[in-house]
Amino acid sequence: VFPGEEALSSFDHRHQFVASGSYQFPFFERSDGVVGALGRDWRVNAVVILQTGAPFTVNLGLDRANIGSGPAQRPDQVGNPNLPANQRSPDRWFNTDAFALQAPFTFGSAGRNSVFAPGLATVDLSIQKDWYLAEQGRLQFRWDIFNLLNRVNFDVPNRIFGTPNFGRIFSSQNAREMQFGLRYSF
Repeated sequence: VFPGEEALSSFDHRHQFVASGSYQFPFFERSDGVVGALGRDWRVNAVVILQTGAPFTVNLGLDRANIGSGPAQRPDQVGNPNLPANQRSPDRWFNTDAFALQAPFTFGSAGRNSVFAPGLATVDLSIQKDWYLAEQGRLQFRWDIFNLLNRVNFDVPNRIFGTPNFGRIFSSQNAREMQFGLRYSF
């Protein structure tokens, strides 16, 4: 293994919590007629995902080692780039001062995947209603809500050393999204 290449994998999420649940409402189960048709067979499903951010690599935007096109080069790492959680913001996600430009015609000392990206926290919810038709038919209505709490889940910050926006975050994953569906099964 080359120095600086031994590192965490790019999909390493140190902590991950995933929970899902489903609840069928017991209301109107014994009702007939219009009340029974509208009130029974409602179900709520939820999925909660909480995970820490994956590691990523800080790269150079230029050929400092003078090797031409090829693998991305990295700067020197002179300190810990990971800030405490209370010091992170979209304007400065990691300690950009922990990196320096290496000497010409050399490779930088920054290791692969030494900085951690933002984590993820989301709740997805679906509400469904089933109508049982004839002997084998079923009509299902669904309302799916993704990112129910509309939490901002930031993307990876700019990781190109020496650029004006180095260490800043300019995008996030999707805001709350909803979809409606109607399905007939037979």
